[in-house]
Amino acid sequence: MPDDKADSSGSIREELHSYRRERILSTAAELFSQKGYSGASVSELANMIGVTKPFIYYYTKNKQDILEQICIATIDLPHLVMNEVFSEDLSATVSLYKFVRRFAWVQGQNQNYVSVFFREELNLSPEVSRYVLAQRKKFDARLEELLLKGVETGDFRIDDVPVTARAIAGMVCWIFTWFKPGGRLTLEDVSQLLADLTLNMVDARRRPDQSV
Repeated sequence: MPDDKADSSGSIREELHSYRRERILSTAAELFSQKGYSGASVSELANMIGVTKPFIYYYTKNKQDILEQICIATIDLPHLVMNEVFSEDLSATVSLYKFVRRFAWVQGQNQNYVSVFFREELNLSPEVSRYVLAQRKKFDARLEELLLKGVETGDFRIDDVPVTARAIAGMVCWIFTWFKPGGRLTLEDVSQLLADLTLNMVDARRRPDQSV
């Protein structure tokens, strides 16, 4: 018979390990975003968190590993949003609208991660670079598939699906370069605006309720 106390203890350890690892990554993303990957050190990272270098190395292999974990988490983000939205039985219009709005919000919430990803991608190992490329291709294919669905159902009118897919992705991905928390527009405002702009780009025939 399983030991419930042992299971509970193991779960707590896993949660604590995950929390500490995420804290290291989020702080590293902030540091790398400010100073650049090459200009930052593990000692600085440890000081920012208030821990020792051995603490950092217990949860990560080295600075390269930290960068690559940040970049993997970043390239996986849009797929997590797609999985959530595309699992619902929705029209192409509503799916596209919800995806862009949520994707934009997630990008804005993770500006340091996204900034590091785009600025430091050349520092990734060949193995991680291949993973990133595969995830990019998968993202493009999934977005194009949604746009084609909308064209086939008459919801969208698009002259060039691949170009439109890349335009949508670029519009959302580069939020990190200009969005300022506390500025004229909130992140929710920006997410809503980009979702509306996307529907204009595909000449959507029907507009979803903004509450979706």
